[in-house]
Amino acid sequence: MRIFRSFPVLFALALASAGAAPPSLSAQDGEEKAGLDISQGYILPDATVQDLFATDPNYATLDHISPDGDHFVVPLSTELSTLAEVGEETLRLGMLEIRARTDRPWHLDIYGLYGFRFYSLSERAFVDVDLPEGIYVSDLMWSPDGSRLAFLAHLEERTEVWIAETSDGSVTPAGDSHVITSIGTSSRGQGSAPSRMLQWTPAGSILTLAAPADRGSPPSSPALPSGPTIRHTRAEATPTRTMPFLLEDEHGADMFEYYTRSQIVELAPGRSPRAVGEPGMYESLSSSPDGRHVIATRLARPFSYIASYTSFPRVTEVIEVESGDVLATLEERELRESARGGGPGGGGSGGDPRDWTWRPDGSGISYLQRAEAEDGGDGDDDRPDRIMLRRAPFGDGDAEVVATSDDRISGVTYSADGRHAFADVRRDGDAGLVHYALGGADPEGHTLVPFHDPADAVELPGDLLTARTGNGLEYAWVSADGASAYLRGDGLKEDFRPQPFVDRLSIPDGATERLFEGSRDSFDRPLVPLDADLERMVVSREGKNTFPDSHLWTRDGGMENLTRNVDPFPQLTAARRIDFEFTRRDGLEIQGRVSLPVDYVDGTRVPAVFWTYPREYRSEDDFDNATIRARNHNAYTNLTWLRWSDIWLTQGYAIVYPDIPIVGENYNDYYISNMVDGMYAAIRAVDALGVVDMDRIGHGGHSYGAFATANFLAHTPFFKAGIAGDGAYNRSLTPMGFQAEPRDIWEAPHVYMEMSPFFKADQINTPLLLYHGADDNNSGTYPIQSRRMIQALTGLGKTAALFEYPFESHTPRAIENNLDMWARWIDWFDRYVKGAGKDDARTTTDSP
Repeated sequence: MRIFRSFPVLFALALASAGAAPPSLSAQDGEEKAGLDISQGYILPDATVQDLFATDPNYATLDHISPDGDHFVVPLSTELSTLAEVGEETLRLGMLEIRARTDRPWHLDIYGLYGFRFYSLSERAFVDVDLPEGIYVSDLMWSPDGSRLAFLAHLEERTEVWIAETSDGSVTPAGDSHVITSIGTSSRGQGSAPSRMLQWTPAGSILTLAAPADRGSPPSSPALPSGPTIRHTRAEATPTRTMPFLLEDEHGADMFEYYTRSQIVELAPGRSPRAVGEPGMYESLSSSPDGRHVIATRLARPFSYIASYTSFPRVTEVIEVESGDVLATLEERELRESARGGGPGGGGSGGDPRDWTWRPDGSGISYLQRAEAEDGGDGDDDRPDRIMLRRAPFGDGDAEVVATSDDRISGVTYSADGRHAFADVRRDGDAGLVHYALGGADPEGHTLVPFHDPADAVELPGDLLTARTGNGLEYAWVSADGASAYLRGDGLKEDFRPQPFVDRLSIPDGATERLFEGSRDSFDRPLVPLDADLERMVVSREGKNTFPDSHLWTRDGGMENLTRNVDPFPQLTAARRIDFEFTRRDGLEIQGRVSLPVDYVDGTRVPAVFWTYPREYRSEDDFDNATIRARNHNAYTNLTWLRWSDIWLTQGYAIVYPDIPIVGENYNDYYISNMVDGMYAAIRAVDALGVVDMDRIGHGGHSYGAFATANFLAHTPFFKAGIAGDGAYNRSLTPMGFQAEPRDIWEAPHVYMEMSPFFKADQINTPLLLYHGADDNNSGTYPIQSRRMIQALTGLGKTAALFEYPFESHTPRAIENNLDMWARWIDWFDRYVKGAGKDDARTTTDSP
């Protein structure tokens, strides 16, 4: 049964679960063994943490504007679900996780958008959308006139397409059709990124993917195996990453095809669905501006038992909507099993067409392709790159060369009227922007943005300002007279106080004029332009201790607060945050931040949680530029329930988040020395601030940060306790590479062994709490990693515990699991960090 997921109700369900867990949730229940005093079943953290979980963190950001320029959709989202929802049956096939009962990805049943509102700029008012309880939604797509919004309504029994009216928030089904969302949608960009499976036509109908009429029942599992499971090598070396849920046999392959096969249909209220073309394993749809054609990409056999479904063959075609006929095949991509490219399916030829997309002016399909190699030449660098166009009926014979470039073109964006093409080009690693005036024969390109180093963060000139049609086609924002485009930049600064900007870019000569620049004392981001000449924009403003709001900015200096968001966590917003710099002994300057407890008293030292995630860089310059991009001293810190959360600040702990860079050409050759030296320098710097009791510090990390946590405990004496979640501790179990490591274990066996804390478990003399999702779907982080780590620590007589959370993937979602996790984290650190040195710091009563 689907459950209404308002935050108070989710919280109430968690309260009901606490203390009522079945005995099977405790792996050692009933055993008599002297050890740690650990409560069985689900437990709850204190009332302060419970109150945080019961509070809705949503606020409005006006960044998804309608084509009419008046309405915004404001999504309402949650990171959390319930144990009942997370625990429903899930099929895991080729790294695709789907709910068989509803034909949709598992995440659409457990987190994401549970509703949305509209905001009218002209009325300065929000409009609530009337949705039923227990629903999730996704794939929000504006109608061409902006008066309606189509979306996927994920109901208890199936998914349907619904339409919401901006005028009053009412909703209507677009038609009676069981929608198949297995591979057509994703969890990324919901509410802002365009849908890959929901497209409006100019007539007001909607194209989507539905269950085929001939679908039948799922393939039945064979009563007995037809033979052994066989794995074999390939004709060439085919290294692959370590994936947990690959296809196992032909039955799994048949199940994958059954649950991903769909039919393109046209829907409209009051009409029966109309099938378009033949069924297939459709992954994406993109409608032409006139609605007469779609570019459709579908998966094809053969599948693979050693690679994810994202590596399966794909066919991209143009289909006529009226007849359903396939007019042209644009691309046929072979199976790509290798993780490194090269070899069978390792990557296409440099001369293959790429980046297929509709031109926003309706003239046809745009793509990029290198010119044919001349006699005696075979290198890509010697062949001009070309902007191409295919007009209807889109066959090879309909291709036209629009423009050529001696430099590699990485992307092209057109103006809405088709008069301008802006090409992002590359030359010897530098980037530039070239303009082509279209309409004449063989247009000459001229450089608007000179070539520059894209890695030099503080010198970036900005990117072309773009917008999207209701169906998601991107186009360049051009002034009313057609003489200017615009550049939007992050305005990154070496002092980590960025000032985003918008410049007017003269198309004839490339001259720029600054129209907008953010404040030095807040973080001001341009969200959407409201007119062609940028007299008005919607801008977001926030600060280190200022809750975000969306404002109406005008060229004359006006800044009107449109959203007036109410801060749900004022006590955390007010927390004091100290940004600091420290120097590693090799001279590398590194950044960190300390956030102090909500009840911090000046002049005192408090216990602290260090939470880190090491990252790799080829050079110090790479690290410096990455730091400038990542650190923002003026940004607001949003509360999350996950990992490095400010929840710690309500429990009397400071949070310390230092960068831990691993730097070098073969960076992991220096992993241990870099991380130890970096942490030592960070600890000294934090000690000098006079706010943290350095005798009471713990370390935590998730995923690769969990790997780092175990390594810190094995190689340093700094910390009193550790928390490590969903980590991989034995790198011999990920032999073909991990994280950013490009070498396999046979190329660098010393690196794999030296970096693996599993092989240093005898050196871990600090209490370590491990947690892991029982259905972790992340590459390399099988639950077996944590199970073998706790086995090693148990066998060595160490102090450790492993909490394996049922049904969870790489990120815990069930509120019951999250509350239990936080209760145990806090208890662990209260016992071993905050209570360090006390007689009762460790309990050894009889317990499982």
